[in-house]
Amino acid sequence: MTFQIFLTKRAHKALRSLPNRLRRRIEEKIKLLAEDPLPRGVTKLIGLEHAYRLRVGDYRILYSIRWREKIIIIFRIALKRKAYKSR
Repeated sequence: MTFQIFLTKRAHKALRSLPNRLRRRIEEKIKLLAEDPLPRGVTKLIGLEHAYRLRVGDYRILYSIRWREKIIIIFRIALKRKAYKSR
């Protein structure tokens, strides 16, 4: 059950701006989501339907899952203190 993964412009820009070592760690986690969209350690976000959080060190990957289309949309990659703010 392989999912397609898409990043929003905001998430893509955040990923590009990270140091190489951290960016590679996050990219590896994102690749793993394609095979298992709900790996161990994932938390459902309250107030958003089909939205989840994955921790990578001090960073958070926020994403939503479209189960029927088998699509994962990553809409935020940010430090914990900034990940849940609207801007």
